[in-house]
Amino acid sequence: MKTSDIGVLIDRKNYSESSVILHFYTKSQGRQQFIFKGAKKKKNPLLALGIYEITFAKRPESELGIIQELSRVSGMNEIYDHPQKSLIAFFVAEILKTSLKQSNQDTPVFQFLSKEIISLEVCQDLFTYPLEFLARFIAQLGYMPQIESEMGNYFDLNKGVIVSQPTSGTIQMSSAQLEQLTFLFIGEGNNHFLDKELVRRNLDLLIDYSLFHIPGFQVKNTREIIQDILYS
Repeated sequence: MKTSDIGVLIDRKNYSESSVILHFYTKSQGRQQFIFKGAKKKKNPLLALGIYEITFAKRPESELGIIQELSRVSGMNEIYDHPQKSLIAFFVAEILKTSLKQSNQDTPVFQFLSKEIISLEVCQDLFTYPLEFLARFIAQLGYMPQIESEMGNYFDLNKGVIVSQPTSGTIQMSSAQLEQLTFLFIGEGNNHFLDKELVRRNLDLLIDYSLFHIPGFQVKNTREIIQDILYS
């Protein structure tokens, strides 16, 4: 049966000499995978985080749809013309492809992704975007840590809380680092976003926190590159 949907491209894998398997997070069905025959022979590139209209056929017993038509529905181009934004797009896509597994409709998540892609398109302070995105993604999935500055200055990665005494698995934070996390998650305090080193440390912390709490979460391929390009 021929069907159409809108989806955000989050992963691409080679299938044959001319074809690829594409993973989309779609508006109507959550995460879905498709074979796109002859994709490597087409002139239009397949772009990480590109928003596409997908026309496909899929048998009820199959998990793999067959794309018949694929066209971008977004006119945004700066992400793909700007080297650092392209790198951030791959960083975000890696997070999405490892963390978003559900194959059912989740309209709030799809709307969140669409909004984030627009935010990256217009973003000017690129070194802050990975941290801000990851904080919003954690909150969107319901894994927000308990951040209260008066509780102490150690972050317990396993429990996701601020504590006053160090134990196994805790990370000591400066007052500025804690203020930035407080601003990110509850909108209070000083954001300290002009401090690039502080942003880097908090990004590392939230990546490590996500590895503990978000099933499947990984950034193996892009974490080090992001650090070298945006924060060195």
